Amino acid sequence: MRGCVRTLSILVLLGLGMLPWPNPRRASDEAEAEITLALIGGWLIDGNTPLPFENPVILIAGEKIKAVGRLGRVRIPPGVNVIDAQGRFILPGLIDAHAHLEGVGLGEQDANFTDTPEKLRQVILQNARLNLLSGVTSLRDCGSSELVLKLRDQIEAEGPRLFAAGPQLAKRDAAVSSSPLFLEFDGVKEARRKVREQIAKGIDFVKVRLTRQRPLPTLEELSAIVSEAHRAGLRVAVHIDVPYDEAVRLALMAGVDTIEHMAPLRVYDDRLFLEMARRNIIVVPTLYQMQAQRVDPLEKNDEELIEPPLQTRLPPELLRALTQRAAQWRRMVLDWRARGYDPKRALREAFRALTRARLLGVKIALGPDTGSDLVPHGQFYKELVLYANMGIPPIEVIQMATRMGAEALGREKELGTIEPGKLADLIIVEGDPLLDPEALRNVVLVIKGGQVIEVPRHEVKSR
Repeated sequence: MRGCVRTLSILVLLGLGMLPWPNPRRASDEAEAEITLALIGGWLIDGNTPLPFENPVILIAGEKIKAVGRLGRVRIPPGVNVIDAQGRFILPGLIDAHAHLEGVGLGEQDANFTDTPEKLRQVILQNARLNLLSGVTSLRDCGSSELVLKLRDQIEAEGPRLFAAGPQLAKRDAAVSSSPLFLEFDGVKEARRKVREQIAKGIDFVKVRLTRQRPLPTLEELSAIVSEAHRAGLRVAVHIDVPYDEAVRLALMAGVDTIEHMAPLRVYDDRLFLEMARRNIIVVPTLYQMQAQRVDPLEKNDEELIEPPLQTRLPPELLRALTQRAAQWRRMVLDWRARGYDPKRALREAFRALTRARLLGVKIALGPDTGSDLVPHGQFYKELVLYANMGIPPIEVIQMATRMGAEALGREKELGTIEPGKLADLIIVEGDPLLDPEALRNVVLVIKGGQVIEVPRHEVKSR
């Protein structure tokens, strides 16, 4: 009997052996055939883990990351293009969560460089290129004319991934003159209609202004804007510079997704911070703007205000204009200081408010209001350096500029970290950004969607 069973088992196994089972080797070969690029060596900061690790291997298939591991443990298929990052750091592509592509850093004097449609188009595309060369692979344009939306394909071909709000929504006030950069509304019905019109034009999120210059919208109006945006799968960002507690409370009750600028962090009621954390609302404080306008003009000479490599990338006429604008700010701040204002103290107090919010669980993403007064495009790293200098561990600062930026965009499943399945947006920097955050300005290579963009070597400051 045992012999019969043994014979039957052998026959069954032989029969199974004749079935068309998948060939593991063939499946592996097919997977390897997808690999188009491999990064090896150096150190990896992946945006998730609290420590970097040495000698990574990152395999890229098309526009996505296929595998991440250690050298010797991940097989690199033969014939694949290999980039060796030995002695350098690999990071996720940076995400500027608050920028304006139409600005050149001169405030109201931007018009000198953007006063015709063609000049404005050239500025937008120049700014896009500056951002990409500086390691910014995704950019959130927090308010612009519709030209930015119309130029989306060119912007993304020459610069970062674009997430644009188009014109900002603002409560109508008969006493305030209108602006082509704002879409005014009054009443729930008009607020909904304006959002729908913008969605039809291809916006990626909605931006609403709560400002001192206008009355606050009603809760019904702001809630209508939020619900209309959310119904279309879009997020809502709110600019706040009106009385802090009242405006923040309104934004929370309406269910917005992000709050922009420093003013929201000056609330007096810690319960508002706790509620912001509970609702997963992200704050983008644009803190470097304060340093650029009120501290740097007093402490830096003209050559130091715009550092390499940006100094070699900007047109000479814009460099001169930025120097002149800094001189205007210098005179203004000196006048304020003569009347008792301390710009450094103001910056410390702003950072103390930010620290308080963080301790209560509020998430922070980085964006220095790029394009605004004395904050030209192409030096996003300055915001990261400021946060690190103020005492936040550099690894956390990098996560704010990558993973938290992706959350602010609502694209955390695709962007912000280096892990399999995500878009292959990475940068390589010369130097150690954990020991010296200034190394973040020494971007030597950018990869966006698997495409390699080499940064000209003569533009990189050796460390």
